Amino acid sequence: MIVSEQFVQLLVMVLSGIAVGFIIDSVRLIVFSTPKRSSLRKWMMVFELLTWILLGGLTYYLLFWLKDGAWRAYDPLAQIAGIFLYQTFFQTFLRFIARILVNITWRPFWFIVRLIIAIIRQILKIVINVCMFVLRPFVKIYSYLSNTFYKKFKFIKYNKKQQ
Repeated sequence: MIVSEQFVQLLVMVLSGIAVGFIIDSVRLIVFSTPKRSSLRKWMMVFELLTWILLGGLTYYLLFWLKDGAWRAYDPLAQIAGIFLYQTFFQTFLRFIARILVNITWRPFWFIVRLIIAIIRQILKIVINVCMFVLRPFVKIYSYLSNTFYKKFKFIKYNKKQQ
């Protein structure tokens, strides 16, 4: 392996570290852009852990694809350096880009989902109210008849014989 190949591989690992930092930051931004009572926010730790596991698997796949599975000691150091580079230099700009993307894509999507759920709830409420309105006379008749029969036959007692 020549030095230029190793340098390119090192550069790719640094770029993957920057990508990991951006993806984790974007996942946190997406989770915190949901309503406070959403299940995604309640399960944030699990979601972020699964994201870290997925990113670790993708990094391993990148290493396998790039170096045929050969792992060097500088690979994780290069990725950590990429994460630090993201935190130091690229975070403000890329977080701004991520916020724009979230505001353009995620929030309208979430609004549409909540709108559809609200419409379905209103339709179900209307159907239930119509059913209750139609059934109300029958319930009144049943209630009246059951109360009158109960009063007429109240004097009958059912005693079980003691053995």
